[in-house]
Amino acid sequence: LLPLDYTNYQGSDAATIYVLNQKSNVGTIYLGSYKFNEKDACYDMVDRYQLESNFLESKGKVIVTRVKPGIQYSVSQIKNRGTYRIDSHSSFIPEAGKYYYIASGSKAVEVPASFIPDPNANEDNVVRQYEKTPIKFWNLKKLCSRAWWHVG
Repeated sequence: LLPLDYTNYQGSDAATIYVLNQKSNVGTIYLGSYKFNEKDACYDMVDRYQLESNFLESKGKVIVTRVKPGIQYSVSQIKNRGTYRIDSHSSFIPEAGKYYYIASGSKAVEVPASFIPDPNANEDNVVRQYEKTPIKFWNLKKLCSRAWWHVG
């Protein structure tokens, strides 16, 4: 099943995320939510939404999305590079009213409310500038491995 387009969370406690879709990217960016499975000691996907998909090269943009705080999220980016594919994932647990910047292949960082996202900014520099502010995250290495017919 293909994921649905994401609809922004409307609560007054929403957190805002800025997701970089790099210039020349061909691929799809997803927002997934996860829940810890006590029995198997791993994280099960609850749902996954498409934030953006490019069949042609992206002109570069920052996707702005509002999410519910306290949820275990992952932003996943699938990049198609000719005959191979690159997958990157960033986990985070947003807090109410806070702002986060997520660059492909990098961890999420908290940014100030005054932050102005720029698709042409060097993503590594943005991450370095704000990485000293600790954020909540969860261990992506503990995703539950399920046969496709057992998901859901």
